[in-house]
Amino acid sequence: MSSPENAFGEVYDRGYQHYEGARLGRRHAFRALTTYSMKRALGSKKSWTAKVVPVLLYIAVGLVVVIPLGIRAFLPDADVVEYWDYFGIIFGILGVFVATIAPEMLCNDRRENVLTLYFSRAITRADYLLAKLLGAALLTLTITLVPMIIYWLGRQLLEDSPLAAMKDNSGDLWRIIVVSVVTALYVGAVGLMISSFTGRKAIAVAVIIVGVLVVSAFAGILTEVITDQDVLPYIAFLSPARLVQEFSYGIFNQEIADQEFGVNPLSVWAYCGAMLATVACCCGVMYWRYVPSD
Repeated sequence: MSSPENAFGEVYDRGYQHYEGARLGRRHAFRALTTYSMKRALGSKKSWTAKVVPVLLYIAVGLVVVIPLGIRAFLPDADVVEYWDYFGIIFGILGVFVATIAPEMLCNDRRENVLTLYFSRAITRADYLLAKLLGAALLTLTITLVPMIIYWLGRQLLEDSPLAAMKDNSGDLWRIIVVSVVTALYVGAVGLMISSFTGRKAIAVAVIIVGVLVVSAFAGILTEVITDQDVLPYIAFLSPARLVQEFSYGIFNQEIADQEFGVNPLSVWAYCGAMLATVACCCGVMYWRYVPSD
């Protein structure tokens, strides 16, 4: 078939230009990814249904703080929630919160096949994972640290001399910060590690919640079965809820009121070390997950 005599080609200038703006580099990319991950986890720029669960969890944890302060305001001699009890009380809320935000941070990127776009830019795989961990930890601090700071401040303001009370109880403040930060890193890393194994958020949410329940039940069974008093304290390392609770009790120099375990808790450094070691292991697993295939 012969081509038309007047056939010809045309080149259109679409006006593409080289980027001449500032190249902000790796640090800016890291900060941008962290901020974006936090916003996406909270349902920013999504329908109101995506924001329901986080809002309900914030309301629930707010009530844990506001109700005791209200009781203390009207009944100064009433026994209210102590700082070391708070983390055990809100652990269920904390677990659901992490199960909500962690899959949102990782699963969508894998399912939508955008990881290669991330890694073709300034950030590395380690940067990607650290940004996700930092974002998860910062959001988790809004459940652990922020309410506790408000609770601590509220209790001091209810005293006859607030400024003197703040000075006298400043030791409680740094303990609150330490427990909150370590707990945020611990539960955030575990949630992200589980989420890194699937691209489906529903599966990740279910595994996180069911996994915590299963390991906690397993730790309870071992507590009943094992009779060696030297081994029993270490079972706390298998139960996230018990580990966080005993760590908070230890750092406030309090004895466990519930003697169900029949043993004295370990050193506070043992609990802290176990939680930080778990964070390191989770980061290692996530890095291994993302290197070979992505």
